[in-house]
Amino acid sequence: MKKNKQLTLSQKLIASLNLFLISFFYSAKSVSAQITNPVTGNLGVSDPDAPSGSRFIQYVVYLWRASVTLGSLAVIVFFLLGAFTWITAGGDTSKIEQARNQIMNSVVGLVLLVSSFVLLSFLSKLLFAGEFDIFQLSLPGTDN
Repeated sequence: MKKNKQLTLSQKLIASLNLFLISFFYSAKSVSAQITNPVTGNLGVSDPDAPSGSRFIQYVVYLWRASVTLGSLAVIVFFLLGAFTWITAGGDTSKIEQARNQIMNSVVGLVLLVSSFVLLSFLSKLLFAGEFDIFQLSLPGTDN
């Protein structure tokens, strides 16, 4: 048997598309433009703390505090839901087991939140020796 070496229409179409894309991207010019976000403007450009990195640390701490706040709210909600499920179980062992697991998971979450406070407090005192206290930072944009 003799194999047909002729290209099919779809193979020709794919080859021509590839050739077009390669020539298009090869001939494209590199252009740089200054883009300013209309909402934030020049965020960090005129801030004297931006080159030292302290503004970045303040933003990270702000995000960490927000996540700890949301995590603590989640711990409270899941603990209360577990307690409510336990109270309304009516002696059903599967519901009691589910409620106990939910309460234990919320306690584990609480331990993780507290350990993050302890670890970051220890690291801030160890690395920054009193110059930087994670618990005494002001929010970005305020003059406290």
